[in-house]
Amino acid sequence: MSATALICLGASDGPRAENLLEAGAQLLADPGTSLAAVSGLYGDRHYLHTGDATLNLVLALDWRDPPQPQALERRFKRIEAGFGRQRDPRRRMPVPLDIDLLGALDADGPRWQPRYDPGRGYLFHGLSQLPLAPLQAALDALQRQRGFRGEDNAHGFYAYAGAGFVRRYLLERAAQLGDAGQREAG
Repeated sequence: MSATALICLGASDGPRAENLLEAGAQLLADPGTSLAAVSGLYGDRHYLHTGDATLNLVLALDWRDPPQPQALERRFKRIEAGFGRQRDPRRRMPVPLDIDLLGALDADGPRWQPRYDPGRGYLFHGLSQLPLAPLQAALDALQRQRGFRGEDNAHGFYAYAGAGFVRRYLLERAAQLGDAGQREAG
């Protein structure tokens, strides 16, 4: 049995792009993992912190033998700690790395984690870049239901690195980190 995890990575302090790319490669290097889809790196003009704007990256990773969500969350926290993230119950910003499991995707569409709203600007912007038919159908329905247009949402964000570059980097770096047999899904 396989499963696709929808994951958002964000960074607002330090070498933001490098942190996102390296963390994404670490996730992809996990045994039994392949890359289903990836957004570009994008910045958020809405929330400036003491450093620069927040950069984000959204991944769809396929797991041949999917871990439980709690196991993924623990994995995310270990990766975040490796980049110097210190957990703060007040969710203080800026942070060098934040990794969130947004939900899972199958042929019937996404199943969102309760605490994440895919209609939030920064999530919608990244998710809408993933060329996965069940996800796009769900995002189209969300736009109709809430009465907004995705292209209007895009004005608050800027492209930092394209999805093609991010895909190539993640695949090459994951191959270096993990076994040389790591393959792209599809």
